[in-house]
Amino acid sequence: MPIRNLWSLEPGECITAEKIFEVIKDCGVYFPLRDVGVDLMVVKGKKYVGIQVKESRYYTLEDHRKDHSWHDLSKKKFERDRSKIDFYAFLTYVPMYGEHKLSSFEHKFVIVPPKELAKRLAAKSAGKRGVYAFYFHFEGEKVIDRRVKIENELMDYSQFLDAWNLVEEALK
Repeated sequence: MPIRNLWSLEPGECITAEKIFEVIKDCGVYFPLRDVGVDLMVVKGKKYVGIQVKESRYYTLEDHRKDHSWHDLSKKKFERDRSKIDFYAFLTYVPMYGEHKLSSFEHKFVIVPPKELAKRLAAKSAGKRGVYAFYFHFEGEKVIDRRVKIENELMDYSQFLDAWNLVEEALK
């Protein structure tokens, strides 16, 4: 059984685990030793949820209305693992600028249950490579997926921005 390198966990998984500890009291967060389709297991009492973390930097462009992250999700893995996963956590590193230069990164989380994500994937194409791409654009509390071809409610992910309450509810 191959075990992944526990000395160099994915940064997004660690940042997400840290955020979970911050917002959900009295829970445990665990990392699987090998790839089982879930990146984090969150446990509270006898309840648990599996979280898949997808991370991306935020690409800033001259026209800031077109700034976006870029998260990939394999169609094959989504179909194979969605019964194990309770939430997808899309983590975006948004650059924060000080007086003259980049000073730090803000972490933006979009937390989506797989059932909701499946509805939204129906409006997307996985392309020739079989990969769904999400280009999340943030404007205040508004989150739009720019990779949806038609403008409709399925491109608006605002209700899932920092939606840790969904994880907390699942643990009750």
